[in-house]
Amino acid sequence: MKKIIISLCILLNIMLSATEMEMIDTNGTSYKVYAQDEEFKIEGMKGKVVFLEFFGLRCPACKELMPSLIKLQKKYPEKLKVMAIEVQNNDIDPIKEYKRNHGINYTTFSNYDVGLVVRYMADNAGWAGKIPFLAVIDSKGKVQVLKIGTVPEESLEKYITQYSK
Repeated sequence: MKKIIISLCILLNIMLSATEMEMIDTNGTSYKVYAQDEEFKIEGMKGKVVFLEFFGLRCPACKELMPSLIKLQKKYPEKLKVMAIEVQNNDIDPIKEYKRNHGINYTTFSNYDVGLVVRYMADNAGWAGKIPFLAVIDSKGKVQVLKIGTVPEESLEKYITQYSK
């Protein structure tokens, strides 16, 4: 009986700490997300480094980071997937227009369509709302880097090289 109770407690702990979520991008594509501890696995991203960026349409620092993300997404389409969540409460249409006007070639999301992802990052990565915020997820789905503010393009490129193995 004691072994059964211990096993149930362990199973319950695992179930409570693992989170399954869904994100729907501005084109309507759905991505399942599985997160537990340092893992943050996004459906279809296995083998790719993911830059999960939290940005805002009215954020000057976000605009500063954007050209590097565009360039690197173009340069490393097989190794990198940039996914950007707009967190200043904009609907899909303004984000799509912004994406078109700025030549963004990576996946974008409205924070209205990412379910628990924003809350999960706030609770588990210590994100307090400052943008840009970047989570670098390696090719195996493990969060490797969390950065607030702009990141030099050279550093971003090093992340791709280092974490795509």
